Amino acid sequence: MSAPASASTAETTPRRDFASNVFHELSQPLTALHCSLELALVRDQTIEEFRASVEAALHAAERLRQRLLLLRELSDAEDPGDTSTPLALDQLLQQLREDMLPLFESAGRSFELACASVKVAANEAKLMRGFFYLLEFLLRCPSPNHGLSMRGERKDRQQVEIRIAGCGARVVAAPSADCSEPDWSGELEIARRTFRAIGGDLTWMPSAGLPGVWIVRLPCVS
Repeated sequence: MSAPASASTAETTPRRDFASNVFHELSQPLTALHCSLELALVRDQTIEEFRASVEAALHAAERLRQRLLLLRELSDAEDPGDTSTPLALDQLLQQLREDMLPLFESAGRSFELACASVKVAANEAKLMRGFFYLLEFLLRCPSPNHGLSMRGERKDRQQVEIRIAGCGARVVAAPSADCSEPDWSGELEIARRTFRAIGGDLTWMPSAGLPGVWIVRLPCVS
């Protein structure tokens, strides 16, 4: 009887974590929004002042909605999906490049891709979404270069490595350290959780005087 109970506990843990994260992220701004609306009702204001208060509250509500959507995306990224069918990584990345090339070109950036023929254990929709979020993040980052280079090659029998160079990283100073680390929020964290869900990872390798290199590692299929 103990095994089913243990399985049930393991199954509900992610849900509890998600609910806890939602409460933590939204409780304070929701309270602030509620208070601002109450004050708008009790204060003596002109029509213009009242309208401005309501517009500010609507803007705050939209920010809360976007934050809730982000939390849901972060939770969904931890589900690897169906990974039973081997996926041709080179074909997926080529399709990704074709889809995103117009965005890069409109931003005055090039997008080069070279990937060995290799299959990975991943869900196509999930993996495409993870790479999309990563590239969307990098496209917005300031960079001294005008192009992005993505190179994928098999490192060993178990792993393929995709190195992405040419784009900068939005960094924040690491406390009590001489180096800087990426801000793992938003799209970047969704991408990392997506890759980790299938046994891979996303890391950033800093380089002195250069933007650094992003490294995606994914499990290979023999």
